[in-house]
This record gives sequence, C-alpha cells and structure tokens, in this order.
Amino acid sequence: MAHTAWITGASGAMGSALARRLSQQGWRLVLTAREEGALLALADQLPQPALVLPADLTLAGAAEQTIQTAIQLGFIPDRLAHCVGSTLIKPLHLSSANDAQQVFAANYFSAFYTLKAFIALQLRQKNPASAVLVGSLVASAGFPNHEIIASAKAAVASLAQTSAATYAERGIRVNAIMPGLTRSVLSARMTGTDEACERNAKMNPMGLIGSGDDSAALIAFLLSDDARWITGQQIGVDGGHAVLHPLPKI
Repeated sequence: MAHTAWITGASGAMGSALARRLSQQGWRLVLTAREEGALLALADQLPQPALVLPADLTLAGAAEQTIQTAIQLGFIPDRLAHCVGSTLIKPLHLSSANDAQQVFAANYFSAFYTLKAFIALQLRQKNPASAVLVGSLVASAGFPNHEIIASAKAAVASLAQTSAATYAERGIRVNAIMPGLTRSVLSARMTGTDEACERNAKMNPMGLIGSGDDSAALIAFLLSDDARWITGQQIGVDGGHAVLHPLPKI
C-alpha cells in the first residue's frame, strides 16, 4: 500500500534525503519548509509528483492550515516526518531568554503544533498512522554548552513518547529518532570543513559523521508498515555516541 507522507523541514539534509527515498518507493509526498524555492527544486528532482506547501510551522495555526490545504488538493497524509529544527551551542550563563524562546519555538513548539494537527486528522480518518519526530543525542548525553538545545530536544522526545502512549490503542504510532552530529547547513560550524569533520569524527565511537540519509533510512522504516509494532521509542542514529564509551587509544 502506498502511503502519503507529510515531510516537514523537507529542504534540509534529512528531510530531502527522506523525500528522495520515499518517492523512489512510490509514496505520495507533501513537502513543507519555509523556503518555497528550495521545495520546488527538490520536488523537481523526485520521480513521483509531490505537493509543495511552504509554511512556518513555529506559528500557531500554520500546521492546521497546511493539512487543510493538502486535503483540499487531494493529498491526505497518514504518515508524518517532522524534520524541522535548529541548534544552539552556547553556555547557559551566556544564553538569553530570547535564545531559549527561539530554540524551543523551532524545535519543541513546531513539533507540538505539527503533531497535534496530524493526530487530529488521523482521529477523524480513523486509520492507522505513523509519525516520527527528530530529537538529538544531546538530549540524553551531557555535552558542554548544549543546555538549551538539549532541553528542547528532550522535550521533543518526551512529546513523541507520551503521544505514543495516548494514541496507541487508536493505531497511531509515534517514535523519535535521536541523531548524532550530521552534515547539514545547521551543523556547518562543526562539519563545514574537512578539518572540522576529522576533529569531530574522532569523538565518535565509529569515527564517523552522519549524513542526512542515515537518519532518513531509519525514519522511512519507522513510517513503513514493517514497523507496525514499534511505537514510543527513542532510537539513536549516532554511531553509538550517546551510549558507548570506548577506551582511549594509547
């Protein structure tokens, strides 16, 4: 059965990789991000037609409006991959209230608005559904100078887990992936040069930096019918960085 997936943050490294992967499998897609031009360029590269609906999902009401427009145009999503997010590397004593508000808006509140609108649709449709939110390994592993972003991503992961508990009996699955450092525009400070990548890869148990497709592969599985008995999980895509502690090399 071909599903219709709503991919938010679709122009980013993770979202675009997921769009390519699902489109190749014959899925119908609704693509959302703030920049329409980037979405149109992505849609042009896909083998299957995709609906482009730009929106700022940090704004109340934007998610509901996007879903209503998609329905009116014949795209009724039963799968959600919420790949919207931001990052901030700054110690707590130098962080402002505005910093925290912006990070929580981009990460937690965008997930809150989007997942709420998606679940409301599924309750009306009364069909099985699946959603994946994107947290981060920093939510469960202490990294210096990550106080605000770690808190926001922990909130996203908890939103996924508790929503999974609430709606499991309705056949709505909700999971979170917890990526490690991934090459993207957001991580350019740490992955923008070969030297930076080499330095940061040394801290990873596998000696690797992630790609958008690493996370996209897991999201695609969790959205698929193959994962029909998987919900409420927080799954790392990080080379073991959150849980493995290799001995130092001598």
